[in-house]
Amino acid sequence: MSCWSPELTGSGFLDTLATSLPETMRDCNVCPLELDGDIRGAALVFQKNSRGRTVSISRRPSERARDESSIIVGQSEAIRAAVDIACRAAETDDVTSLLIEGETGVGKELFARLIHAGSGKQTDSPFIALNCGAVTKELFGSELFGHVPGAFTGASRDGKAGVFELASGGVLSLDEIGEMPLDIQPFLLRVLEERVVHRLGESRARPVSVRLVASTNRDLKEEVSAGRFRRDLFYRVSAVTIHVPPLRERGDDSLLLLEHFNRKLAERRDICPLEFTNEALDALQAYRWPGNVRELRNLVEHLHLLARDRVIGLGHLPAEIAEVPALIGSVAGEDSVLSFAEAERQAVLKALAAEQGNLSKVATRLGISRPTLYRKLEQFGIKRSYA
Repeated sequence: MSCWSPELTGSGFLDTLATSLPETMRDCNVCPLELDGDIRGAALVFQKNSRGRTVSISRRPSERARDESSIIVGQSEAIRAAVDIACRAAETDDVTSLLIEGETGVGKELFARLIHAGSGKQTDSPFIALNCGAVTKELFGSELFGHVPGAFTGASRDGKAGVFELASGGVLSLDEIGEMPLDIQPFLLRVLEERVVHRLGESRARPVSVRLVASTNRDLKEEVSAGRFRRDLFYRVSAVTIHVPPLRERGDDSLLLLEHFNRKLAERRDICPLEFTNEALDALQAYRWPGNVRELRNLVEHLHLLARDRVIGLGHLPAEIAEVPALIGSVAGEDSVLSFAEAERQAVLKALAAEQGNLSKVATRLGISRPTLYRKLEQFGIKRSYA
């Protein structure tokens, strides 16, 4: 079993390369060269100005946050579309408010961080996050706008800046904005329109320049119809809306994420990644993941901590996941439970025949990625020469 080597991965590689360049090459753009999600090298882009050719070390804005907390892993069309909208919105200053919609656990804050990283602002611009569902109604005004000393019982002796002030010049992420009390919403709308805040107990207007990224797991249109969310605020925060798809709609992304979390945890513990049997991978891919990416990440952490073997089979998985293939097969009758794998094999063979062995078309027809197709060919003993 071979262990993954982190030699060329992560932003540390780019930083090391940057510091090792000669003084005369300190003005170039260092762009990572990636293959299958891993950094395999870097390109030095030299720019020309009126004084001739110079070089400076400045990583692309999208490379500012390449740590584990800001990586969006996936190759499905659904996730690519969401990432594309986020990147395009981040690149223009005309969009000051965005709304990210998605179920709990899909990674909405990662998109907020992506927008921050791709905004092209200075590398130290702030990113401030506030979970509206974790703030009591009495403290909402103080958290958002700040307060002066003695503004209310229990107020800070020295006063306090709110999240709008703290995020000025950068991005403010308001998670679960649908949880915001109705009587606070007009004040939020006013700040977004006037771009000034007034701390509680203070008449002084403090200018703020903030890009607001709001997120919610609710249907805000329904909340508006029910009178729980202001219509004018909804239109203000949803100038651009990004829908983050649930994991069950992302095809093979569940296996890519499994590999990603598995590798990251192994790297952190300085051990080799876990290995998964084909049966376990099939069950994981068929599972619907109601907790989405968060549930998958927690499962990988659980397996790393508690599994005694480094090879994970069906018996290591929770019952609700391990039983999925049998449940799918049982829809067609008792005997089909035993022929689930054979049904897959026949589907692969028929697709190969229909597409005359073109693996790209076969993968598209089956709704799987090419790596998954290769694994199926190996699993079922289908020689690639057939294709």
